[in-house]
Formats: sequence, C-alpha cells, structure tokens
Amino acid sequence: MDIADENMIVGRFEYCYDDVMPLSIDRLDAFPATHHEKTKAAHQDLVAIIADYAIGGDDVICYPSVDFYALLALAENADRLVACGSPTIMLRLIGVMENAGAQIFAHHEAVVIALIQRLRDVGLSLKIAAETPRYAEYLATSLDCEVSVAANIETREQVPIQVKDRFDVICPGSARYDKGFLQLLDVFTQVRLRDPELKIRMTTQILPDRDLKHQLSYLTKLYAIPGVSLLPSKVSARQMMTMYDDADLVLLPYASDVYAQRGSAVFIEAICVGRPVIAYDGCAFVDQIRYFGGGEICQSAEEMAALIIEQSKVSPKIRYAKARQARDRFMRDLVASYRDWVL
Repeated sequence: MDIADENMIVGRFEYCYDDVMPLSIDRLDAFPATHHEKTKAAHQDLVAIIADYAIGGDDVICYPSVDFYALLALAENADRLVACGSPTIMLRLIGVMENAGAQIFAHHEAVVIALIQRLRDVGLSLKIAAETPRYAEYLATSLDCEVSVAANIETREQVPIQVKDRFDVICPGSARYDKGFLQLLDVFTQVRLRDPELKIRMTTQILPDRDLKHQLSYLTKLYAIPGVSLLPSKVSARQMMTMYDDADLVLLPYASDVYAQRGSAVFIEAICVGRPVIAYDGCAFVDQIRYFGGGEICQSAEEMAALIIEQSKVSPKIRYAKARQARDRFMRDLVASYRDWVL
C-alpha cells in the first residue's frame, strides 16, 4: 500500500482471476467466482471509471496488460464509449491475462480477437501492442491492422560480472511447471557429470507448496545433486537482485507450447542486467534472444547442459562485452517501440 500511495496509484479494478492465479491475501472469498460475477464486476468497474473521471474524446484509457474481463467490459460498453466522445483505447496484450478468463471458451483466442474487433467496428481509436514480435504478427494478421511490439519495461543498469573461481547458473522465476522446473534434474545432473570439480554452481526456486507436495521425490533428487541450491518459490526483490548480481548465466527451460506467443520477464531482466541466457527453442521470446544476441538456444536438456559447460569457459570480459552489446540494442529498440505505440 505504501508503494501505491507514494506513486498515487488508485485501485479501480476488481481481481477476477483468483481461481487460476491465487493471491496470498486475506479476502480471497470476496473475489468474484463465477463468469457472471466477473463479467458484472468488470462492467461496473469500467462504467464507474467513465463516470468518475468524466471520460471524453480527448482522454486515453490505457491497459498495460489487458485482461479478459476488462476487454469484455470494453466490448460490451463500446456504444457507451462512443457516446461519451470516443476516447482512445490503448491495449497491450501479453498472451496471459487476456486468455486467463477466456479459457471457458473452446476457441478462446478467437473470442479475444472478436472482442477487440467489436471496438474497431464501432469506430473507436485503438492503439494495440503485443509483448513479442511473434504475437504482434498474429494479432496484426487476425485483426488486419498495425500492431506495435512493446516488451516488458525494465530499467536496471548493467551489473559487472564478478571475477571468481566458480560459475553461477540461476533459474529465477522457475517455480512453475511451464517454466521448466521438471527439466532441471536432467540438466543439472548432466552438468554435474561433466563438472565433477563443482566449478559450476546452480540455483533455482522451487514450486509453491500446492504443487511441490506432488513432487517431493523429484525435489529430493534435485536437492541431492552437489552444487545445487534451492530457494523458496517466492523471494524478495532484494534477493532477486542479489541472484542476478552473483550470476554468470540464466537458464530459461520454458515450455514452448505455453510460450508459443509469450515473452519472458526473466529474459528482459537478464538482458538488462547483462547476463546471457540459455533457452529452449520454440518460445516466442527466443526470437528476441536471437535478434539481440542475448544468449544461446537449444533443443534438449543434453544440449542445454553442454552449452552451460561451454559458457563457463568464456572469460567474464568477453561475456560482459557481449552482454553490453545485447543490452544496448535491446534498450534502443524498447524505447523506439514504446514511442511507436504511445505516440
């Protein structure tokens, strides 16, 4: 709450996704539960904002990561928005929140497209952006309009790579199945077999308790690998910064089917602090890794382990120089992309 107050952030939207993305707060039972309740809550939120702020034609309503029920409310109130002067609607889609509620439909991607098209059909001015180039292309062809690319915003400065006797590999944010937690045992085991001297150390977060209770045998095997450190599923912002500061390499063994259109906030953090990544091919953010030179791409756990060994032999000076070049190119592109979307 202090952060919100300091930055004059006012909460105006009801959270409609506790059933798929639970929040660790006291008022869980107060969240809308059914599709009808969620639709009603989102409608009331939007109508209240239009009235309370006297929204008109000179105004802009911006959704930095539009969610399904907010998008549904916009579509259902399209005529109301026109009647109040047709404010500009800015929609940024990341492939997560806009699909979270739409999963109740058999073809949820088509539903999302139809809702956006409804806004276009009534003549509202839309400025649409997607988190990845691949997702932007999909939206552009589906909607037959221009779609900007707006990656996750990150402003951290590049952090020097420490010169030390060990090589630290981290998997921040890996406390989920779709982020490759169950891939790590194979990768770490193969690294340890090729590096018995323990020069390479590996750190990962573990699954939250609700998932971890089903993977205790796996966790025990992971914990038993020498040189592996396990962190809780949730760590503080300061702990996360320390992980990056100490790291030499970041692993992204993400599921390519889940991330077929999606970006990776961890990749953005890594490229900004100056840490190379290794990721499985197929994910949408892999296109950005290749384009900016942010790391290496592989097809299997065996290949990922081999690349870790290979990277551990590259001098910190070379790794820092490559990371600096990747970061510079990314930041220039990021600024230009947001300028294109916003202006």
